[in-house]
Amino acid sequence: MLSGSQGFVALAVAFPPLGNAMLFWVFATLVVVVCQRLVEHTAHSVDPSSRRISASHAALCIGCIVWALDVVGLFMYAELKPHAMALDLLPALSGLIIMVASTRVALPVLSTSTSKLRITLASLFLGSGMLAAHFMVTRDHVESFRTVHWFPIGMALALATGIAVATSLHHRLTRYTPVALHAQHRREAWHQHVLAGLAVVVLHWLVVNAFPLHADGPSEPSGGNTLMLIVLLFGVALAVEQLSNMRSDVSRQAMLRKGMSMMRASSVLQSERLDNQLPLIADNLERLMQRSVLALHFQPMVDASQRGPAQFEALLRIEDSRLGAINPEAFLLVCELQGKTVVVDRMILRNAMDCIVQWQSRGLLDASVSVNVAPATLLDVGFVPWLREEMGARKLYQTALKLEITEHAFIALGPQMLLAIRDLDAMGVAVVMDDFGAGYSSLGMLADLPIAGIKCDRLFVRDLASDRRRQLLLGHIGTLASEIGLSVVVEGVESAAELRAVSAAGLHIIQGHLLSKPMPADDVPAWCAAQLEPRRSALQALLAQPLPAEHVPGPSGTAPGAAVLPQAGADR
Repeated sequence: MLSGSQGFVALAVAFPPLGNAMLFWVFATLVVVVCQRLVEHTAHSVDPSSRRISASHAALCIGCIVWALDVVGLFMYAELKPHAMALDLLPALSGLIIMVASTRVALPVLSTSTSKLRITLASLFLGSGMLAAHFMVTRDHVESFRTVHWFPIGMALALATGIAVATSLHHRLTRYTPVALHAQHRREAWHQHVLAGLAVVVLHWLVVNAFPLHADGPSEPSGGNTLMLIVLLFGVALAVEQLSNMRSDVSRQAMLRKGMSMMRASSVLQSERLDNQLPLIADNLERLMQRSVLALHFQPMVDASQRGPAQFEALLRIEDSRLGAINPEAFLLVCELQGKTVVVDRMILRNAMDCIVQWQSRGLLDASVSVNVAPATLLDVGFVPWLREEMGARKLYQTALKLEITEHAFIALGPQMLLAIRDLDAMGVAVVMDDFGAGYSSLGMLADLPIAGIKCDRLFVRDLASDRRRQLLLGHIGTLASEIGLSVVVEGVESAAELRAVSAAGLHIIQGHLLSKPMPADDVPAWCAAQLEPRRSALQALLAQPLPAEHVPGPSGTAPGAAVLPQAGADR
């Protein structure tokens, strides 16, 4: 018999020869790398469907290549080679199923969980599954499962769990590290992969000593080495195929995110930093979706040509202790992908309405707020009754709130969006087309939609002062909108030259840093009382200057676009 006593010194199967161990180490290291890549890909998915599909594919691949690694490892030992060559199909496939199933259960936790306890428990479960799969593969060659060598089996379980915990925590640390450091972490990960591969060699040696095997192994069948080669090629081919598919899946998910983000905002998320932030937001979404976390800042929109109440656009600001400052468009895109858009939009609208109530209690009675909402929110069958009830509970006039919808949404959802806007119009809540000009603008569409106004995108303002064609286009849009009774707001006005060009086009309602940066809700009443009219007067003074802004120095030689307007402490 190959079995000995229960202690460490009596391990019956000797450590494999150095050459065999080195080859297995290389293979084990590559398996660790592939598994890490598959886990990272699963974590990179955002929407539930993509996460489920990625986890399923990754679990199948990881389970198969780890199973292949286990089977190939049996050929390292002279004592076990006859057993490895005589593996029966049924126990071998049963071990494969156990390996894949345990990986499928543990992988979602290891790839996306933020809890160290859950990661440890999932790693323990995965390690137990790996050992159970190995014992199933070799069950016909075990002399007795009643005789357990507890030391090697305990060490093997601890080592398997430790490998999974270490790689998962390193993966978690890398995900929560700024993108600029990711390349450095990947280089360091290679050292960890090599150490993990070495640990797998020791793990395999321990696990083959867990139970005593039959003293007389089966006779060596013909084609035994071919079996080892086939299993090895099977694992390699599966890993290569899955890694190749990952690239296609990344492109598919990027296209999905791009399309869905266009429904909410004009600027599509394309930077590496924001793209890496999306799955982290998804992992922490439940914690982030709290009204107290969804803070709002407000940026004024003012008619520079005449007195009147200020309008404000509500802008989402999210700060998290773990993730830092979160891009609002990234957060809203994750909500869209996770099917949480309607819930989060209602939270934001409640916060905006509560701010209006707070301002009214401080004497600011005529301010209105515009809130950007997603198409899914407007198309929800219960949205209009819900909004009517919420505004009624706060005793708000319908004119105190406006809803902004992107141009892309109007184009994509035509008839459905038209019905939703008519319901809001009947209620008395105005709808404004946001980011007009950022997509495929249709002037004919303006005549069919019961909207109250349009907001010209920042793209219109770019190079406006020096681009005659843009000036003419903006002027014609302003004239057309005026003739059909639509208000026009121009976003992104940041210099006196842009202000003059906008005014020359016949448009006077502006929004941008030249007027004011976004401010917290608590600062709005004081800003309206102390800054609104002085800033409007400063804008009018800029328009009255005969020379372009860049040729008229302001105080201390600065540009008048920055110096003429009084600076409020609320601007930040």
